[in-house]
Amino acid sequence: MHKIVDFFKKYSQDIFKPVIVLLCICIIIPLALSVTNYITKDAIASNSEKSRNETMARLVDADSFEEASQDEITFYAAYKDESAVAFIYINQAKGYGGDVEVMTVFDTDGSIKAVDILDASNETPGLGQNVTKESFYSQYSGKKGEISVVKNGADGEANEINAVTGATISSKAVTNAVNEAVEQFNKTQTVGGEAE
Repeated sequence: MHKIVDFFKKYSQDIFKPVIVLLCICIIIPLALSVTNYITKDAIASNSEKSRNETMARLVDADSFEEASQDEITFYAAYKDESAVAFIYINQAKGYGGDVEVMTVFDTDGSIKAVDILDASNETPGLGQNVTKESFYSQYSGKKGEISVVKNGADGEANEINAVTGATISSKAVTNAVNEAVEQFNKTQTVGGEAE
């Protein structure tokens, strides 16, 4: 028993001090992150909404944008002179490094008017993040129905788009998000573009 007590006296500084320091770090850092998140969550949400509204205004010439919900699907209707001129859906799909967030704008006839990548920041810089280039996402414009991705030689008439070189997974993520928007548009809109 005496040897155990001597051991703890001799090594208490070497064992207990680092353990206590690590324990404090494990408590303080998550607490600080939680407080920071709580303080900034409203500002982050506000900035996100402002960015989304600016993107919608850039993509669609409209007087107003109204949020709508149908069949548990949320979308935006763009109005000009009190008539619906476009419908906007925001979706996410799993990319190479995380979720890719995509805005898809439909004309009232169901064809894709425009696509914009809202967030691809988790994709590989110089490869997957190239989906944010207009040369890639402009391929979706004018398409109608489900779209597929090919590595080279896309046939526009067959609803195909060319993947970004070296970033097929990121390209497929954008396409999956757009295809989800196509499905949602078909569920929430009738012929003529009015919500059911």
